[in-house]
Amino acid sequence: MARNGGRYPLAVVRSERGTDNGQRPSRRRGLMNLRTIRAIMQRELIDVLRDRRSLFLTFLYPITMLIMYGYGIRYDVDNVQLTVLDRSETPASRALIQDLTSSGYFRLIRFAATERDVEHDLTTDTSRAAVIIPYDFADRLRVDKPTAVQVLIDGSDANTATIAQGYALAIVNGYEAKRRGTAMTTRPPIEVQSRVWYNPELKSVNFIVPGVIAVIMMIVGAILTALSIVKEKERGTLEQILTSPIRPVEMIIGKIVPYVIIALIDLGIIVAAGALLFHVPMKGSLPQFALFSILYLVCALGVGVFVSTVADTMQNAMIFAIFLSLMPSVLLSGFVFPIEYMPTAVQVVTYFFPGRYFVNAIRGIYLKGVGLSVLWPDAVLLSLFGIAIVGLSTLRFRDRLE
Repeated sequence: MARNGGRYPLAVVRSERGTDNGQRPSRRRGLMNLRTIRAIMQRELIDVLRDRRSLFLTFLYPITMLIMYGYGIRYDVDNVQLTVLDRSETPASRALIQDLTSSGYFRLIRFAATERDVEHDLTTDTSRAAVIIPYDFADRLRVDKPTAVQVLIDGSDANTATIAQGYALAIVNGYEAKRRGTAMTTRPPIEVQSRVWYNPELKSVNFIVPGVIAVIMMIVGAILTALSIVKEKERGTLEQILTSPIRPVEMIIGKIVPYVIIALIDLGIIVAAGALLFHVPMKGSLPQFALFSILYLVCALGVGVFVSTVADTMQNAMIFAIFLSLMPSVLLSGFVFPIEYMPTAVQVVTYFFPGRYFVNAIRGIYLKGVGLSVLWPDAVLLSLFGIAIVGLSTLRFRDRLE
């Protein structure tokens, strides 16, 4: 101890004394100490097992993703909602309708009385396709004259529209082949006059840009908000609120307002980039688009605050936020996969995520030019979800501080 004067730890003194032969011990470089590695492994395993919440999320998240998305996501397009306007009302036209509905690719929604009914069904997403059979359909077939069948497709989902268009053409051609097979003469074909509404060029970018808005706003609103609040927990500064005059509501508002501003700026950038770079104009009302965006942003912020009341670490907050916001906004909102072609159980789950209503609304505004007269159910459901999640999050946040 005299050598150190009491200034150095005992471990350092021992290391400087050297070995019995007066030489300093040298570390064996290049060789791993298995005992050290085993000790570190044991320590890490103990830390993981003690953090039950992280351990639970680690195993729950992949299992849930596998079951939900593996069971619910389908690339197949079948049972396409179909509206039929049969002006002929003859056995020949009914046989064609029977071929369409019995194929399994189309599901008859109703027989329309006028073209206005057809337009209403396509505009309100009641149907994804419509078939119009002309008055003289059977008469022209009877005298071996060419005739036409009009097929209208909702192009707001480019992938579904392309596949449904191909289905309709194949079924009509099959109907014509059956006619030719039962006749001794070669008859003129039935022409399929196909038109795609709302996205006539079937550009994928027209389908993607509105969906990206939902994803970006959910990332900024939910994930960044949750991480910001949980970061205060990890620093230990959040507990100081208990001894300060700051109220929980003031804390929440102060934390989320910057992200509201960021989200609105991002929204403006996306809308401008969609119009200037990808030529995706907004056919509907800009004020109504802003209304739906604000409603959805409130929902996203509420989810972020709720996640912050559940998670205690940034790691847990990230997993929770992805689980509750990002993944549903991509896979369960109709952004990538049409909801109507998912199994019924998964369709029920989508009702609990605001992305379903927002994606449907902004696609209606962007591509179809519709407004609240058609989209009011989505506005009501977004409002109810926002009120519920913000109220629940505020109560939980207050309980955590009290």
